[in-house]
Amino acid sequence: MNGGGSAGSGASGTSIASIGLSTYATLLKAQGAATADQYQADRLEKAAEYGDLKATQTGAQMTRNLNTVLGNIDAVRAAAGNDPTSPTGAAVRDNQEQIGTEQRTIAVGNINAQSLQERSDAAFYRQASSDALLSGNISAAAGVAGALAKGIPGLG
Repeated sequence: MNGGGSAGSGASGTSIASIGLSTYATLLKAQGAATADQYQADRLEKAAEYGDLKATQTGAQMTRNLNTVLGNIDAVRAAAGNDPTSPTGAAVRDNQEQIGTEQRTIAVGNINAQSLQERSDAAFYRQASSDALLSGNISAAAGVAGALAKGIPGLG
């Protein structure tokens, strides 16, 4: 009888070990998915920060360029002896200023929209990371509970 009890004990130990390893593997898989999602979120957040900087630099550069263009218009008109207060000169200058301002607004707006999208994507990946961990914990607990509910072979 001792030999039979010993074999039952070995099967029980094997089943418990199997449940433990399966639970550990489930948790590791969830941790791996969470780490990958967190890495992606960090990468997107960094891209959004660079986008913010790019938008600021682009806006500043385009403002400088516009000022140069307007200065050139004023210089050419002055060299030609045109009245700086003439309606035609003001219309040409205003039109060029509107075009430059519109181009700057579009360029900076597009960069800011991309940064906003990257931040939104980063938030998604952070949530996915959290969900992966929760899912792994639930799966691991369900695996253990299922094994206990079926009864561990050899414990009876």
